[in-house]
Amino acid sequence: MVILGKSTKFLLAATMLGATALGSAALAQTAVIDEVIVTTTRANSLRIDNAGNIATLDPSETVNLFPVEMLNRAPGVHIHRGSGQEHLTAIRSPVLVGGAGAGSFLYLEDGIPMRAPGFANVNALMDAMPQADGSVEVVRGPGSALYGSNAVHGLINFISAPLDESGTSTDLAYGSYGRHAVSLKSAQDHGQFMTRVTLDVNGETEGYRAAQSFGQQKARLEAAWQDGATGYRLSLAHMNLNQETAGYAQSLFDLGDNPRANDINGLPAACQTVNVPAYEDEACAKANPNGDAYRDATATRLYVRMTTDLADGATLTLTPYLRSNEMDFRMHFLPGTPLEQNSHDSYGLQAAYARDAGWVSYVAGLDVELTKGELIETQEGPTVSRNRYRNGIHYDFEVEAQVIAPYLHAVWSLSDATDVTTGLRWEMTNYDYTNNATDSDNTNTDPNDLGDFLFRVADRSDDFSDVSPKLGLVHRLADNRRVFVNWARAARAPQVTDLYRLRDSTTQTNFSGTVLDDNLNPDIDSIDSETLDSLEVGYRAAYPGLSYEATAFIMQKENYHFRDASDNYVANGETDHMGVELSLNWMLARDWSIATQLTYAQHEYAFDHNISGANSAETITDGKTIDGAPETLANTRLRYKYNERTYLNFDWEHVGSYFMDASNSAEYDGHDVFAVTADYVLSGQSRLGLRIDNLFDETYAKRADKWFGKDRYFPGEGRRFMARISHDF
Repeated sequence: MVILGKSTKFLLAATMLGATALGSAALAQTAVIDEVIVTTTRANSLRIDNAGNIATLDPSETVNLFPVEMLNRAPGVHIHRGSGQEHLTAIRSPVLVGGAGAGSFLYLEDGIPMRAPGFANVNALMDAMPQADGSVEVVRGPGSALYGSNAVHGLINFISAPLDESGTSTDLAYGSYGRHAVSLKSAQDHGQFMTRVTLDVNGETEGYRAAQSFGQQKARLEAAWQDGATGYRLSLAHMNLNQETAGYAQSLFDLGDNPRANDINGLPAACQTVNVPAYEDEACAKANPNGDAYRDATATRLYVRMTTDLADGATLTLTPYLRSNEMDFRMHFLPGTPLEQNSHDSYGLQAAYARDAGWVSYVAGLDVELTKGELIETQEGPTVSRNRYRNGIHYDFEVEAQVIAPYLHAVWSLSDATDVTTGLRWEMTNYDYTNNATDSDNTNTDPNDLGDFLFRVADRSDDFSDVSPKLGLVHRLADNRRVFVNWARAARAPQVTDLYRLRDSTTQTNFSGTVLDDNLNPDIDSIDSETLDSLEVGYRAAYPGLSYEATAFIMQKENYHFRDASDNYVANGETDHMGVELSLNWMLARDWSIATQLTYAQHEYAFDHNISGANSAETITDGKTIDGAPETLANTRLRYKYNERTYLNFDWEHVGSYFMDASNSAEYDGHDVFAVTADYVLSGQSRLGLRIDNLFDETYAKRADKWFGKDRYFPGEGRRFMARISHDF
């Protein structure tokens, strides 16, 4: 590992942070006023004393149906929302897709992964239920030793509100495109135990684009009780989603100088004569070239957390849990639009022993999880574009996975002013894979045997062993000011789709049988775990009416798993990441406050990779900027208290320009979108809310990229509104 390859830029950023710290010393020192967090230690602690970054968000502050808008308020976070509940995530990273997008970010509910590590979903936020949560915590970069696979570029933890008082509340919302939500939350004190039920029904009946709609239902039952020295907490959550999906939009302009006849024939009529990018023409933006695309998904999660106070002052926590996930969806983003059906069922146990000995506090634990999953990919239509997209069953396989991970996390008090955090996690992953289709034989002799055109792996077993260390330091300059340094390594075993759905055969041919290229896929035995080394330095302060945090980071990733511009699997990629993040909350005056998050970052390829065939122009070159990675991000909210009943919020979201392809030949200009929210308190129990998004009706793209050399977009929606009324009983 060479973590200081760009040390000059990193030291410049660190100098900027040092200047910020020295400048703030002129402010009066005062008692610390700060948030309580739980993610980094699995116990309550002050955010200001955390040896690393963490952002806390309040789900109740958003009127929208989508968690994306809320999460984009955290520094370093950039999530592209697609159709319905679909999205792609970036946290201190470019926007990642496929197995990389699914496996690089860890989504938790009360510290428990919402999906099994090797079976993650790139649209994981559809499982979340922020309506039932008290807060959301976001860690950028590697998670601590308490969390394993998928906490590579970041983690998001949805944390339940305490179960400590009775009450019932309702929330009704309606907005543009038939968007609606009905939420009910009721907590009851039964004497010996507390319960809370949360129900949420939401969706959109029309959609901004043609043939786009969704309906989603979520329910959660929680209970808490005490039996002697042991406290219990139970949670049962279920989600159902039925979505009619709109795919990427393309116009005649997006197809380039010499579009093929079948490219034009595949365009909606509204886009066949448009000579601007699809998102700039309203008729084309609202068209849907994938009217038959859909996504049907269910997710069920159950856990029981048992926390026992021991005689020596330590705490023992045992959390057995179950999860079950199923999903059918049309892969509208691929030629041929095959149908994927996947599912997985898991049961696991988190065991942790925590003790505070004064000079050291530590958590020693063991995470164990067993999962059985399956995937079937079938194409019903005719052969499209390339041999791999033929009619018939593409893949049909099962995987049994076992994950065992012991860990130790400790905070050492070196002095009254300095704490050191150490952590070590050893994660052992085993996959037992069974292929239910024919194995690939690479002979390319039978045009009806898809095993000749797709790389189907024969039955096998694969093992991965990953060690993730962490070392952090926090130094107290004063009661309310800290500097911190944090080094961590994250590792993740490959997603099962990274290993067993390689898509190409070792030798690819055209329809006449002529060999086009050799060795398009790596030897499966050479695919290793992805690793990321991260170093960050930061400064944070908390005053009455003012809190802020500035952080500089540098990261290097090896064995990056992704698909290149020709849709071939790459398992040995290397990338570099560096940036500066600023988060500020400031009470400007008695009735005015501002919250802003600013990010400047560079994400670059650190290796060379030749891409053959028609897409050779997208060859990857060391030092090129990774596509889907804007250098600048900003999210600012100005809050105004008009009177005791009326509150106004003005939001500005900035996304800088970014490259649409690996060769940096095409660029999206970025955008600035504004919104306004008004809240009016009818009484002590009732509240009205109105939000207008895209206030100035900006024409923009939520996502822009290239695929097989053609530009494609998820168009941004025009001006829209969402109204809400809530009441507490």
